[in-house]
Amino acid sequence: MTIIELYDQVSIENIAGALLCRPDRVILVGDKSNRLDNVLNLYRDILAKHDIRAEVIGRTASKNNLGNIVNVLSGIVESYDDCIIDLTGGEDLSLVAAGIIMNRYKGRVQCHRFNLKNDSLIDCDADGNVCQSKSFDISIEDNIRAYGGEIVTDPQREFYSYPWDFNSYFLRDIDAMWDICRKNPRLWNAQIGTLGTICQAHESQDSLRVSFDKAQATETCRQYGTRFVCIPWIFSELQSHGLISSLVMQDTVSFRFKNTQVKQALTVAGQALELIVGKTMMSLKDEDGAPLYHDVKVGVVIDWDMAEEQQPCRTINEIDVLAMKGSIPVFISCKNGMFDVNELYKLNTVAGRFGNKYAKKVLVSTEMDKMGDHAEVLRARMDDMDIRSVENVDAISDDELVRKLRSLWIN
Repeated sequence: MTIIELYDQVSIENIAGALLCRPDRVILVGDKSNRLDNVLNLYRDILAKHDIRAEVIGRTASKNNLGNIVNVLSGIVESYDDCIIDLTGGEDLSLVAAGIIMNRYKGRVQCHRFNLKNDSLIDCDADGNVCQSKSFDISIEDNIRAYGGEIVTDPQREFYSYPWDFNSYFLRDIDAMWDICRKNPRLWNAQIGTLGTICQAHESQDSLRVSFDKAQATETCRQYGTRFVCIPWIFSELQSHGLISSLVMQDTVSFRFKNTQVKQALTVAGQALELIVGKTMMSLKDEDGAPLYHDVKVGVVIDWDMAEEQQPCRTINEIDVLAMKGSIPVFISCKNGMFDVNELYKLNTVAGRFGNKYAKKVLVSTEMDKMGDHAEVLRARMDDMDIRSVENVDAISDDELVRKLRSLWIN
């Protein structure tokens, strides 16, 4: 079987046919400006990960020359038996050319398109036949790579994706942190921000041990442009949940973090919300008991163009939580406090770049009801950008949070 793909900027549409139908070869027809060589190598790698040994070939055709496109498609159909033209993607003239080929080679070529929301094939040549297909899941990493980006994992870079280990012990720690955080998200953010500043300014040989004089810490925070806070009940609860130990609170405050992951979570404001959202999404199951979201990551740092490795100024973005449902990416921004409209633009831009029309965009927040008239402006803008708003998660039950997160990939 040979699947002919008509190049589209929506990268998943260029490779869905191969993932669903597992053909002998895939021929991608596109304009020279589409950098076919780069994307072909990416698609070969992705197919290999799915144990699909298809030959991947590129054919160039001028996107503005209907006759040229028809000639290229004709040459492919003449060269290979059992050709299927995938109409899921492709520019207007390419789709017109496909129609001409269907008429010219009646009975020799099939046409179909894919519904990526349910991994189904749609017959587009009215012969009642579609190829055998198998549903597929694409990883977060491969989805980002398909669009030309990469997930930054190198800790030597200024920003990188922290390698969270969601073991059973850490899952309980996340619950404990969230139980404390949700009592007063604003105070929690202030306290965690202070700890982050102090740890950044005074890293010790024993990286889990923290000790600071309140007066000196106040000056340190001032130098970093933040305000020093020390909230006894938060420290007390952190110790009672085993997240810190050996707590002393006098003029000098000292304690020890439970481990490096807990330290990471307790020194970045907003991290507790991101972790509870990620943890909850990982726990969700479908009707067959399989994970609803087969891949979930927290704190995904994306380099926009991995092909430009020597470029000194690179475009880097972090997505708080990123999940995959089949081939549908869900981009989630978590705001455990006040925020402005710029956060919506960031989310909309990154999701559009690495998911295009299939991306689901979600903003999870705790403080919307406390933002007055500004909240209505934000809600209106989210409606315009097709961003789903999940609000006041600190006040809702765990069951309600599960219900809201379960449906993020729909619509």
